[in-house]
Amino acid sequence: MNVHVSRRSIVAATAIAAGMSTALAKTALGTPGTSIKEHPDADLFWLDQEMAEAEAQMNRANKACERVGRRADKLFPAELPAWKEPSMPNHISEMMGGMLVRDLAYPEKQPAPLRDWHRACGEQRAAYRALQEAHQDKVDEIYREAGIDAAEEAYRERTDEFFKVVERILATPASTLQGIVVKLGAADRLDFNNFSAKNDALISIAADIRRLAGEAV
Repeated sequence: MNVHVSRRSIVAATAIAAGMSTALAKTALGTPGTSIKEHPDADLFWLDQEMAEAEAQMNRANKACERVGRRADKLFPAELPAWKEPSMPNHISEMMGGMLVRDLAYPEKQPAPLRDWHRACGEQRAAYRALQEAHQDKVDEIYREAGIDAAEEAYRERTDEFFKVVERILATPASTLQGIVVKLGAADRLDFNNFSAKNDALISIAADIRRLAGEAV
């Protein structure tokens, strides 16, 4: 199951699901004398704890990225004003109005003053784009010097580790309702826009429910 999602969407999804499955799993073990080792879904409970730790590490890595971003933001150059094409002078507009519509797309058929005006606008636009590129290069340089590359790489690694645990949970059959709750908690941590991953998770959980229903008959 491949999960490719943005940093913000991962944080949002995990924040919603955080703690639910762990709390219910603890409730299932609340009976005196009951231990995780004795429970039919012991493997899922251990994986649930592993997922919680992986999630905490992922969130810490995300906060590190945010700190780097805030430091960099303070050093960014001022934003460039939006470029607007200059207003066409009246006499140029009159020349353009006197042309046939089919000739407007052919510079060689335009009066020289109109061609010159279009060329000047094109040069201004190109100069503005060069300024934009220089501005973005400066922003990228500030980010690199602030350590964003290392911070984002660490976040990607923590995210990969987190989703590997999620995948292990969803690949583990549940033998009890409490085990299904753990798997639901893992499914809730998947990105809301990743329908394929969500579908795989629901298929796995549905198989558990059918198996439990069959055993109960």
